[in-house]
Amino acid sequence: MKRILFRLSYALLLLAIFMVGAWFTFERSIVGRSVAVPDLVGKPLSQAVPLAERVGLRLEEQKSRARYDERMERDRILSQQPESGSLAKPAQVVRVVVSLGRADLKVPELIGLPPRAAALKLGEQSLELGAVSWCRDSATRVGIMAQDPEPESPAAKGASVAVLTNRGAPEFRFVMPDLVGQDAERIRPRLEAKGFRVGSARYEAYDGIASNTVLKQFPPAGFPISGREVISLTVSRAAEPMAPSR
Repeated sequence: MKRILFRLSYALLLLAIFMVGAWFTFERSIVGRSVAVPDLVGKPLSQAVPLAERVGLRLEEQKSRARYDERMERDRILSQQPESGSLAKPAQVVRVVVSLGRADLKVPELIGLPPRAAALKLGEQSLELGAVSWCRDSATRVGIMAQDPEPESPAAKGASVAVLTNRGAPEFRFVMPDLVGQDAERIRPRLEAKGFRVGSARYEAYDGIASNTVLKQFPPAGFPISGREVISLTVSRAAEPMAPSR
């Protein structure tokens, strides 16, 4: 029995020694045929190619993934795969993405646009809408009539563009007349003929007052008013007859 156990233990020991030796042989063969990937990020292609070839690797530029970058100069490597320090087999390909440099931004044409639309258009170009000044000129179309910098001027990312906006013909303001007590049917066409907007009247029954008489008005008499504002009137109507009592 002891002899059998001795032989079994001896066989297991030989198996363990064989497996450990095979593992070390395999590991040495793999590591011995591997190289460390150099750090290529930030280097120009002209330097990165020989660096990769020096350790037996090949460089492949992924042109479809090239992009603009504010911090990395043109033709310098933005990223690499595998990363630096990784182990790679000789002749393995290292794929790199190259910077196109800073984007050449130009100020877009804003003439004729309202400020809100101009701000959206500038945002698409990584620019901002700056100071908005305005004037009124009936001979020029409404919208932006001047900008600084001018269209097609070079600009840095985040730069602002100041604009001058035309709000159209000068706005005249009048003193609101006193309409209370006047006939609404007669006063409405007179107001509309002078360019004022009169809203739908609100009717109220009022004893002792003739129908269609203006009871209230807004804006009140004496207040400034422009042609864009709506005049609201409260107008009297005939009182409904009371039902006879039974």
